[in-house]
Parts: sequence; structure tokens; C-alpha cells
Amino acid sequence: MKVAIIADDLTGANATAALLSTRGFTTLTCLDNPGETEHYDVVSFSTDSRSVPPQQAYDRVTRYLELIDPEITTISKRIDSTLRGNLGAEVDAIIDRYPQLMAVVVPAYPSSGRICVGGSLLVNGIPLQNTAMRHDPKNPMTESSVVELFRKQTNKNLGTISLCDVLAGEKAVTRELKSLYQKNVRIVVIDATTEEDIQQIASAVIQAGIPFFCVDPGVFTASLCWLRYSSGRKRTNKIFVAIGSVSELTQRQIRKLRYERQVYIETLSAETLIDYALHPEAAAELAESLTAKTAQYDVTGIDTVELPEHISCLRTLSKKYALDEHEITCLINKGIAEVTAQVLTRDNSPVSALYSSGGDVVVAITRRLQGNGVILKDEVEPLTVYGNLTGGLCREIPIITKGGFVGDDNTLVHCIDYLAAKVSTQKAETTAA
Repeated sequence: MKVAIIADDLTGANATAALLSTRGFTTLTCLDNPGETEHYDVVSFSTDSRSVPPQQAYDRVTRYLELIDPEITTISKRIDSTLRGNLGAEVDAIIDRYPQLMAVVVPAYPSSGRICVGGSLLVNGIPLQNTAMRHDPKNPMTESSVVELFRKQTNKNLGTISLCDVLAGEKAVTRELKSLYQKNVRIVVIDATTEEDIQQIASAVIQAGIPFFCVDPGVFTASLCWLRYSSGRKRTNKIFVAIGSVSELTQRQIRKLRYERQVYIETLSAETLIDYALHPEAAAELAESLTAKTAQYDVTGIDTVELPEHISCLRTLSKKYALDEHEITCLINKGIAEVTAQVLTRDNSPVSALYSSGGDVVVAITRRLQGNGVILKDEVEPLTVYGNLTGGLCREIPIITKGGFVGDDNTLVHCIDYLAAKVSTQKAETTAA
């Protein structure tokens, strides 16, 4: 076990594990008894302690620490992205057990609109205490300052590293970390506004050479663990999404995915996709660009609509191309399939799983790959199935496919996490065999 995640609820345990899974780590989320863990890089525990009294949260974290050796395992104390829960008590539990460790708190989650400036959390540019979280029925958040929240909940020495120092570069952050550690500071809150800031902080923590554990909603943990354990590891747990549905529900699902996960999805016009269908060579540049994006993003892909104004009028397109509306739709699907196939069939393609929305899209993709169909294995949600494309150039790639009017706002996020977990588990089983 290289990484142990201790989260205060199951959703958080899964979310951070998913970030590591899509970076190539084999992951396991435990509900209670962890059982056999030696075949997994990452084991994620849920204490279910967000709304319990502080002492009870402290005790639940302590119980899992008995399974962890910080000399060989990076500890990640997963916190809520809106700072709900027993932050101080749960961090204290780790420091009391391992007093040599410094809690490095990086509460930012930029792709979800969470940034930390001046030690305070902003959500989409609004101080946390002025958001809807102020009225959360279980954990109302009336404080935006991460520093003050910890100050009220812990008696440990507390320090901060400002955005000014982060922007000054890795060496400045490394220097500050060493200085604070020597002053016996055991909790340090660090500002960050971008993914690049977080990556720089992760690199600085490693360069500082101090004993530490991560305290964050997941992005910092994922960045640091990738840097720490990436030697010889291939980042092949990449998911490609091909979304042809134009329904309002699909638009909401895409927005939710962008809010919850780090993704790069390019919206293509109907005219562009028709051009790719008629002239496949024209898609090569985009396919190359999307493949390159997998170095930075764990989920990449294409869609046709993210906002209502993106919807094309089939009647207008029919007149423009002198084709009936059914033929226009087929060409759009064929264009989606062309881009997808070119990404999947590139030499050493990093993509290891596929998500497709819109029934005709998966048919077009399968035909473009000269496949036979889909070997069905599971129902992820009602009318949302998991299986493997088979035959031709499909290379048995795992796929989830669903209709455009299926599911709720969270379904796309659920499907991506499901695929990441499946690929990770398959790798663990192969290693164990």
C-alpha cells in the first residue's frame, strides 16, 4: 500500500481514490474491514465521521491509523471541498499518533471552482460563508478562513504559506516549508488557485524532504503521489468520452462532470463532424491534440452540445448539404466515431476505457472500429450498461454506454468513476495473477 486515504464519508473516499485510479494506481475503497490490500497501490477508508462529535471522529481516524506505517505509506486525510466536518480533530488524530508528521493542507480544487487565497476558501469566486453552504442543515459553514477553522478546532502549531510565496516558485515554497517545520509548526495551510499551483506545491513538499501527510479534497494528494511514485509507471488509466446526445439532461451531466472532475472535452459543431465524416484525414490534427491532452487530463473527449445555443438545426443542415435529416444525423455520428477511432487506434494509445452517450454513437464507433458489438457485463444504472467492445480494432476496450435521456445529473460522474475503478481492479487482478 503506497497511499492510504482516510475520508470522513464514502463519497469522499471514492472521489480521491478515483483521481488516483485514473492516474494508473490500483485502488480499493473499504467499507469496514480492509481484508487483503497487498495488491493495491491505494486503499481508501471511510470513517463516516463528518457529522459526529469531534472525539468520536478522532477515535475513528485513530482506529485506521493502526493499519498504516507512514514510513512506507503516504497518508492522505481527505477533507470536504467545502470544509465541512471535524477537520481539526481528524488531523490531530494523525499528528498525535505520528508527531513527526506535518499536515500539509491544500484545500483548493480549481476544476470545481474551489480556490484558496489569503488562507480563505472561495467557491466560484464567492467566500465560502456566503454560499449555499452557510445553510447546510448538518454542517452550516459560517467561516471562510481555513486558518480560523483549524485554529478553533486544534491546539497544534499552525502556519500558512501565502499565494505570493506559491507564485514565487517551488524553491520559495520549499524554503518556507523547511522553516515552518523547524519552528515546530505541524499544520500548514497553503494558498492555491490553479492546478499548476498545486503541482508546484506537491513538488516543493517532496523537495523539502520533511515528514508530512496530505490534507485536501483530493487534487493535491493525486498530484503529490503521482510525483512520488511515478517512476516506471505508465499513466494508461485514461478515459475517452464520445457524447452525441443533445438533450438538456446530457448538458447538465457534462456540466456536473466538469465541476466534479478534471476533464478536457472539446465541443465540436455539427459542420465540423460532418466534415470529419466526409474527409477522415481532416480529423487527424484533433485526434493528435486530444491524445496529447491525456498527459494532463485523465478524462478527455468530444461532445456536440454543452449549451442550448450549440444545438444545430437539422433542417438547415439538410438544405446546406442537400441530404435528408436522417443522413445528416448519421454523418454527425460518423464524425464522432472517426475522431474516437483515431484516438483509440493511435500507436501506444493511452486510452483504456470509453464512455459513449447516444445509442447511435456507439453503433457508429463499433462499425468504424470494424467491431462485432459489445459484450455486456453489468448494469451501472438503469439503462446504463458496462461491457467490452469486441472484434476488429476494438482491443476489448471497456465501455459504458447509455441513452441521452437516461439517468440524473450525477450519472456521467458515476460512470467515469465506475470505469476508472473497473480498469484499476482489472490491473490489480492481473498483477495478482
